[in-house]
Amino acid sequence: MKELYSFEIEREVEVEIPHVKKVKGKTVDTTKKVKKNVPYRIIFQKPNKSDIEDAEFFYSQKFNEFINMGFLTRAMLNKKMGDNGGVVSKDFTEELQRLIKENMDANRIVEFYGAAKDLDNEQKNKLEEAKSIIAITQKQIMDYETAINQQYNHTADIKAEHRLYEFFIFNFSFFEEKIDGEKQFFPIFEGENYEEKRDFYLEISEDIEDIEEKDLIKNKQIFDASFDRLIKVVNIWYRGLGKNQEEIEKILVSLEESEDAKIAELEVENEKIDSEQQEDSEVSEEEEQ
Repeated sequence: MKELYSFEIEREVEVEIPHVKKVKGKTVDTTKKVKKNVPYRIIFQKPNKSDIEDAEFFYSQKFNEFINMGFLTRAMLNKKMGDNGGVVSKDFTEELQRLIKENMDANRIVEFYGAAKDLDNEQKNKLEEAKSIIAITQKQIMDYETAINQQYNHTADIKAEHRLYEFFIFNFSFFEEKIDGEKQFFPIFEGENYEEKRDFYLEISEDIEDIEEKDLIKNKQIFDASFDRLIKVVNIWYRGLGKNQEEIEKILVSLEESEDAKIAELEVENEKIDSEQQEDSEVSEEEEQ
Protein backbone atom coordinates (compact mmCIF):
# COMPACT_ATOMS: atom_id res chain seq x y z
CA MET A 1 0.00 0.00 0.00
CA LYS A 2 1.40 3.38 -1.04
CA GLU A 3 0.55 5.84 1.72
CA LEU A 4 -0.20 9.52 1.11
CA TYR A 5 -0.82 10.52 4.72
CA SER A 6 -1.20 8.80 8.10
CA PHE A 7 -1.94 9.86 11.67
CA GLU A 8 -2.50 8.33 15.10
CA ILE A 9 -5.75 8.05 17.05
CA GLU A 10 -6.75 6.27 20.27
CA ARG A 11 -9.80 4.15 21.04
CA GLU A 12 -10.98 3.33 24.54
CA VAL A 13 -11.54 -0.40 25.03
CA GLU A 14 -12.40 -2.67 27.92
CA VAL A 15 -9.91 -5.48 28.52
CA GLU A 16 -9.49 -8.25 31.08
CA ILE A 17 -6.30 -8.36 33.12
CA PRO A 18 -5.08 -10.91 35.68
CA HIS A 19 -6.29 -10.19 39.19
CA VAL A 20 -5.71 -11.86 42.53
CA LYS A 21 -8.34 -11.69 45.24
CA LYS A 22 -8.97 -13.35 48.55
CA VAL A 23 -12.05 -15.49 49.06
CA LYS A 24 -12.65 -16.91 52.57
CA GLY A 25 -9.02 -16.46 53.43
CA LYS A 26 -7.78 -18.16 50.28
CA THR A 27 -5.98 -16.52 47.34
CA VAL A 28 -7.84 -16.93 44.06
CA ASP A 29 -6.46 -16.10 40.61
CA THR A 30 -9.09 -14.35 38.53
CA THR A 31 -9.45 -11.47 36.09
CA LYS A 32 -10.98 -8.00 36.18
CA LYS A 33 -12.12 -5.60 33.48
CA VAL A 34 -10.32 -2.27 33.05
CA LYS A 35 -10.48 0.47 30.44
CA LYS A 36 -7.42 1.40 28.40
CA ASN A 37 -6.62 3.50 25.33
CA VAL A 38 -5.52 1.47 22.33
CA PRO A 39 -3.56 3.33 19.60
CA TYR A 40 -4.51 2.97 15.94
CA ARG A 41 -2.80 4.35 12.87
CA ILE A 42 -5.12 5.82 10.22
CA ILE A 43 -3.86 5.66 6.63
CA PHE A 44 -5.08 7.45 3.54
CA GLN A 45 -3.80 5.41 0.60
CA LYS A 46 -2.45 7.40 -2.34
CA PRO A 47 -4.80 6.97 -5.34
CA ASN A 48 -3.05 6.24 -8.63
CA LYS A 49 -3.93 7.85 -11.97
CA SER A 50 -6.43 5.12 -12.81
CA ASP A 51 -8.15 5.62 -9.45
CA ILE A 52 -8.37 9.38 -10.07
CA GLU A 53 -9.87 8.79 -13.53
CA ASP A 54 -12.50 6.49 -11.95
CA ALA A 55 -13.23 9.16 -9.32
CA GLU A 56 -13.63 11.92 -11.90
CA PHE A 57 -15.95 9.74 -13.99
CA PHE A 58 -17.95 9.14 -10.80
CA TYR A 59 -18.06 12.93 -10.24
CA SER A 60 -19.46 13.45 -13.76
CA GLN A 61 -22.20 10.90 -13.13
CA LYS A 62 -23.21 12.55 -9.85
CA PHE A 63 -23.03 16.02 -11.42
CA ASN A 64 -25.50 14.98 -14.13
CA GLU A 65 -27.74 13.29 -11.56
CA PHE A 66 -27.99 16.50 -9.52
CA ILE A 67 -28.74 18.57 -12.64
CA ASN A 68 -31.52 16.13 -13.52
CA MET A 69 -32.86 16.54 -9.98
CA GLY A 70 -33.21 20.27 -10.64
CA PHE A 71 -30.11 21.75 -9.01
CA LEU A 72 -28.46 24.71 -10.75
CA THR A 73 -24.82 24.61 -11.85
CA ARG A 74 -22.35 27.31 -10.85
CA ALA A 75 -22.59 28.81 -14.33
CA MET A 76 -26.40 28.88 -14.14
CA LEU A 77 -26.30 30.52 -10.70
CA ASN A 78 -23.79 33.14 -11.89
CA LYS A 79 -25.99 33.94 -14.89
CA LYS A 80 -29.08 34.13 -12.69
CA MET A 81 -27.33 36.59 -10.38
CA GLY A 82 -25.62 38.48 -13.22
CA ASP A 83 -27.62 41.64 -12.59
CA ASN A 84 -25.99 41.87 -9.15
CA GLY A 85 -22.48 41.43 -10.48
CA GLY A 86 -22.34 37.68 -9.98
CA VAL A 87 -21.98 35.55 -6.87
CA VAL A 88 -18.55 37.00 -5.98
CA SER A 89 -17.18 40.46 -6.64
CA LYS A 90 -14.50 41.35 -9.18
CA ASP A 91 -12.12 42.37 -6.35
CA PHE A 92 -12.66 39.00 -4.67
CA THR A 93 -11.81 37.11 -7.88
CA GLU A 94 -8.75 39.27 -8.61
CA GLU A 95 -7.40 38.77 -5.08
CA LEU A 96 -7.80 34.98 -5.37
CA GLN A 97 -6.00 34.99 -8.73
CA ARG A 98 -3.18 37.07 -7.19
CA LEU A 99 -2.76 34.57 -4.34
CA ILE A 100 -2.69 31.61 -6.76
CA LYS A 101 -0.01 33.34 -8.88
CA GLU A 102 2.03 34.22 -5.79
CA ASN A 103 1.79 30.61 -4.62
CA MET A 104 2.89 29.27 -8.03
CA ASP A 105 5.84 31.69 -8.21
CA ALA A 106 6.97 30.64 -4.72
CA ASN A 107 6.70 26.96 -5.70
CA ARG A 108 8.97 27.59 -8.71
CA ILE A 109 11.59 29.18 -6.42
CA VAL A 110 11.44 26.19 -4.04
CA GLU A 111 11.80 23.75 -6.95
CA PHE A 112 14.75 25.73 -8.35
CA TYR A 113 16.73 26.24 -5.13
CA GLY A 114 15.51 23.10 -3.35
CA ALA A 115 17.48 20.82 -5.68
CA ALA A 116 20.70 22.84 -5.30
CA LYS A 117 23.33 21.77 -2.77
CA ASP A 118 25.55 24.83 -2.29
CA LEU A 119 23.47 27.94 -1.69
CA ASP A 120 24.80 31.29 -0.54
CA ASN A 121 23.03 33.21 2.26
CA GLU A 122 20.94 35.28 -0.15
CA GLN A 123 19.71 32.17 -1.93
CA LYS A 124 18.95 30.41 1.36
CA ASN A 125 16.91 33.42 2.48
CA LYS A 126 14.99 33.39 -0.82
CA LEU A 127 14.26 29.67 -0.36
CA GLU A 128 13.00 30.11 3.21
CA GLU A 129 10.93 33.16 2.22
CA ALA A 130 9.35 31.18 -0.64
CA LYS A 131 8.47 28.31 1.72
CA SER A 132 6.82 30.78 4.07
CA ILE A 133 4.86 32.37 1.20
CA ILE A 134 3.62 28.93 0.10
CA ALA A 135 2.31 28.11 3.58
CA ILE A 136 0.60 31.50 3.99
CA THR A 137 -0.94 31.66 0.50
CA GLN A 138 -2.15 28.03 0.66
CA LYS A 139 -4.09 28.86 3.82
CA GLN A 140 -5.49 32.07 2.27
CA ILE A 141 -6.48 30.26 -0.95
CA MET A 142 -8.35 27.62 1.07
CA ASP A 143 -10.16 30.36 2.99
CA TYR A 144 -11.21 32.04 -0.27
CA GLU A 145 -12.34 28.74 -1.80
CA THR A 146 -14.33 27.93 1.34
CA ALA A 147 -16.06 31.32 1.10
CA ILE A 148 -16.85 30.69 -2.57
CA ASN A 149 -18.15 27.19 -1.88
CA GLN A 150 -20.52 28.56 0.76
CA GLN A 151 -22.09 30.67 -1.99
CA TYR A 152 -22.47 27.59 -4.19
CA ASN A 153 -23.42 25.06 -1.51
CA HIS A 154 -26.67 24.05 -3.19
CA THR A 155 -25.37 23.84 -6.75
CA ALA A 156 -24.87 20.58 -8.66
CA ASP A 157 -21.12 21.26 -8.74
CA ILE A 158 -20.63 21.37 -4.97
CA LYS A 159 -22.99 18.48 -4.24
CA ALA A 160 -21.12 16.34 -6.79
CA GLU A 161 -17.81 17.48 -5.29
CA HIS A 162 -18.95 16.32 -1.84
CA ARG A 163 -19.73 12.92 -3.34
CA LEU A 164 -16.28 12.91 -4.97
CA TYR A 165 -14.60 13.45 -1.59
CA GLU A 166 -16.74 10.66 -0.16
CA PHE A 167 -15.57 8.40 -3.00
CA PHE A 168 -11.92 8.98 -2.07
CA ILE A 169 -12.47 8.66 1.69
CA PHE A 170 -14.64 5.54 1.43
CA ASN A 171 -12.23 3.71 -0.89
CA PHE A 172 -8.80 4.78 0.36
CA SER A 173 -9.10 5.09 4.16
CA PHE A 174 -7.71 2.29 6.33
CA PHE A 175 -6.78 1.62 9.93
CA GLU A 176 -3.78 -0.40 11.07
CA GLU A 177 -4.21 -2.95 13.84
CA LYS A 178 -1.99 -5.61 15.37
CA ILE A 179 -3.43 -9.12 15.15
CA ASP A 180 -1.35 -11.76 16.95
CA GLY A 181 1.59 -9.36 16.89
CA GLU A 182 1.34 -8.75 13.14
CA LYS A 183 0.31 -5.41 11.61
CA GLN A 184 -2.73 -5.64 9.34
CA PHE A 185 -4.74 -3.07 7.39
CA PHE A 186 -8.55 -2.88 7.41
CA PRO A 187 -10.91 -0.52 5.53
CA ILE A 188 -12.70 1.98 7.76
CA PHE A 189 -15.77 1.77 5.53
CA GLU A 190 -17.00 -1.74 4.74
CA GLY A 191 -18.71 -2.64 1.46
CA GLU A 192 -18.04 -3.78 -2.08
CA ASN A 193 -18.95 -0.51 -3.83
CA TYR A 194 -19.71 3.16 -3.20
CA GLU A 195 -23.39 2.57 -2.37
CA GLU A 196 -22.62 -0.12 0.21
CA LYS A 197 -19.81 1.93 1.74
CA ARG A 198 -22.07 4.98 1.97
CA ASP A 199 -24.78 2.91 3.69
CA PHE A 200 -22.10 1.79 6.16
CA TYR A 201 -20.99 5.42 6.63
CA LEU A 202 -24.58 6.51 7.39
CA GLU A 203 -24.90 3.67 9.88
CA ILE A 204 -21.78 4.53 11.87
CA SER A 205 -22.64 8.25 11.70
CA GLU A 206 -25.50 7.60 14.12
CA ASP A 207 -25.12 8.32 17.84
CA ILE A 208 -23.37 5.41 19.52
CA GLU A 209 -26.40 4.59 21.70
CA ASP A 210 -28.54 4.26 18.54
CA ILE A 211 -26.29 1.64 16.93
CA GLU A 212 -27.95 -1.74 17.33
CA GLU A 213 -25.12 -3.96 16.05
CA LYS A 214 -22.44 -4.03 18.75
CA ASP A 215 -19.86 -5.20 16.19
CA LEU A 216 -20.05 -1.72 14.66
CA ILE A 217 -18.97 0.07 17.85
CA LYS A 218 -15.28 -0.35 17.02
CA ASN A 219 -15.74 1.11 13.51
CA LYS A 220 -17.88 3.89 14.99
CA GLN A 221 -15.15 4.92 17.45
CA ILE A 222 -12.44 4.84 14.76
CA PHE A 223 -14.70 6.83 12.42
CA ASP A 224 -15.46 9.50 15.05
CA ALA A 225 -11.77 9.99 15.81
CA SER A 226 -10.58 10.20 12.20
CA PHE A 227 -13.27 11.41 9.78
CA ASP A 228 -12.86 15.19 10.17
CA ARG A 229 -9.12 14.93 9.57
CA LEU A 230 -9.60 12.65 6.57
CA ILE A 231 -11.91 15.24 4.96
CA LYS A 232 -9.22 17.91 5.35
CA VAL A 233 -6.51 15.60 3.99
CA VAL A 234 -8.51 14.77 0.85
CA ASN A 235 -9.41 18.43 0.34
CA ILE A 236 -5.77 19.54 0.59
CA TRP A 237 -4.48 16.74 -1.65
CA TYR A 238 -7.13 16.94 -4.37
CA ARG A 239 -6.78 20.72 -4.66
CA GLY A 240 -3.06 20.26 -5.25
CA LEU A 241 -2.03 22.09 -2.08
CA GLY A 242 -0.10 19.16 -0.63
CA LYS A 243 1.23 16.02 -2.28
CA ASN A 244 2.92 14.19 0.61
CA GLN A 245 2.87 13.72 4.40
CA GLU A 246 5.10 16.72 5.15
CA GLU A 247 3.27 19.22 2.92
CA ILE A 248 -0.20 18.13 4.07
CA GLU A 249 0.87 18.22 7.73
CA LYS A 250 2.13 21.81 7.41
CA ILE A 251 -1.21 22.97 6.02
CA LEU A 252 -3.17 21.06 8.66
CA VAL A 253 -1.12 22.70 11.42
CA SER A 254 -1.76 26.10 9.83
CA LEU A 255 -5.50 25.37 9.64
CA GLU A 256 -5.63 24.19 13.26
CA GLU A 257 -3.78 27.31 14.46
CA SER A 258 -6.25 29.45 12.52
CA GLU A 259 -9.22 27.55 14.00
CA ASP A 260 -7.79 27.93 17.53
CA ALA A 261 -7.37 31.68 16.93
CA LYS A 262 -10.98 31.95 15.74
CA ILE A 263 -12.24 30.04 18.80
CA ALA A 264 -10.20 32.27 21.12
CA GLU A 265 -11.55 35.37 19.34
CA LEU A 266 -15.11 34.07 19.68
CA GLU A 267 -14.61 33.36 23.40
CA VAL A 268 -13.31 36.90 23.96
CA GLU A 269 -16.30 38.31 22.04
CA ASN A 270 -18.70 36.21 24.13
CA GLU A 271 -17.04 37.43 27.33
CA LYS A 272 -17.50 41.03 26.13
CA ILE A 273 -21.17 40.39 25.40
CA ASP A 274 -21.69 38.76 28.83
CA SER A 275 -19.90 41.65 30.50
CA GLU A 276 -22.02 44.24 28.64
CA GLN A 277 -25.21 42.36 29.50
CA GLN A 278 -24.20 42.23 33.16
CA GLU A 279 -23.46 45.98 33.15
CA ASP A 280 -26.82 46.69 31.51
CA SER A 281 -28.53 44.55 34.15
CA GLU A 282 -26.76 46.37 36.99
CA VAL A 283 -27.66 49.77 35.50
CA SER A 284 -31.28 48.66 35.15
CA GLU A 285 -31.40 47.53 38.78
CA GLU A 286 -29.93 50.86 39.96
CA GLU A 287 -32.56 52.81 37.95
CA GLU A 288 -35.36 50.73 39.47
CA GLN A 289 -34.07 51.53 42.96
